[in-house]
Amino acid sequence: MNLHRTVVVALLLAGAALAPLAHAAMSPEEQQAVNAAERWLVPVDAGRSADAYAMASAQFKSTVSREQWRDGVRDLRKPYGRVVLRKAEKLAYTTEKPKGDPGEQIVILFDTKFAARKVATEEITMIREPDGIWRVAGYYIR
Repeated sequence: MNLHRTVVVALLLAGAALAPLAHAAMSPEEQQAVNAAERWLVPVDAGRSADAYAMASAQFKSTVSREQWRDGVRDLRKPYGRVVLRKAEKLAYTTEKPKGDPGEQIVILFDTKFAARKVATEEITMIREPDGIWRVAGYYIR
């Protein structure tokens, strides 16, 4: 398994298709998840990996150590440079996680323009934790 897949826990949705994002048509849950993802990206963009790690889900933290995250996200983002523009474009919502466990999960695709590369897609998997807050469970750039 490569470092990116080890460090950024990209979860696959079982039976959910990514739909184009229309902010006006989003449910309150979807809007909360997108807002939480955007807030989480602020420290990622600023190179504050410890802050982003602290904001991540318990599932994320159980899979990736703070040190793995720090080194992995630094290496992952380095060739891209700073973010010039980012827009949430698609999302998929499901109430069943891939292993069959119940729980709300949303995958959001952001079209992102970086300074060093024209455009990439950032994929963020959000889960609603028992306290009702949406937190990041996975991050991947492609």
